[in-house]
Amino acid sequence: MKENTQTIAQTFVAPERLTEVFRHIYYMKHPSEAARQQLQLFPHYEMMLVFNFGPSLSVSVADDTSLVERVAVLGPLDRVLTYELLPDAEVMVVVFTLNGFYRLLGKPIHTLRTETENQVAVPLTEPTYLDLWENLAQLPSIADRAELLMTYIQVHVAPEDTAALLNEVSLFANLAIDPVKTIAKNRHLSPRSVQLRLQTIVGFSAKEMARFIRFKNVIAQLVKEHPTLPDWADLVVLHGYHDQPHLIRDFQRYLGLSPTDFVKQLAEQPICITQPGKHY
Repeated sequence: MKENTQTIAQTFVAPERLTEVFRHIYYMKHPSEAARQQLQLFPHYEMMLVFNFGPSLSVSVADDTSLVERVAVLGPLDRVLTYELLPDAEVMVVVFTLNGFYRLLGKPIHTLRTETENQVAVPLTEPTYLDLWENLAQLPSIADRAELLMTYIQVHVAPEDTAALLNEVSLFANLAIDPVKTIAKNRHLSPRSVQLRLQTIVGFSAKEMARFIRFKNVIAQLVKEHPTLPDWADLVVLHGYHDQPHLIRDFQRYLGLSPTDFVKQLAEQPICITQPGKHY
């Protein structure tokens, strides 16, 4: 009998009623006959809630490594995440919108970290989440698990009270303005209040958001135009970098690669990046 070594993967897109809370639920199961597999996830700033039903899941960013045993939070990812699927690995991941995580858990990510600010995976050990894990594990159908997760989110998520602020996140892609000052003026707030509010509800600063959105747009253009070789000088001007060394620093910051090495890697294997969401 032929052994099954193909990883099973399914995606459950958020229903319309929950699109303001999460993007999708992703499921993976690695067969018992399969060899261990190391995979990478492109940086993105959406928080993730991970339910692990198999052996310990190793996740690492740069030199920092964590093990996910049952329930944990990942993100925001400002560098490539490397994770390893062992035989019998089985994982479900909820990928939130910018503030969906905060609305569900009611607290910013930095208050959950018990080790260091570089802690990759933050375990959730409250009975609420462990009970949810138990209920999910008992369901044989993956679709039923996804439905239970959606029901849980709908019941427990807090009402939206930050829509006005997040609807202006698109301003961070406008290179001609100071987005924080613009939002502050529109909302009759101080720039400091805007910065603190963003840090609380999305888990990172306004400066980090602007930098990452710009870099993400560069990557999206390179992927879209591949295999056409890029004109780096044009990219620098188009995306508002000071010069090519400035662009190179962002590639090193987020991917640990030079721009040319990234293009070479793109030619060798496909790369998955998060698609534009409602807010950016």
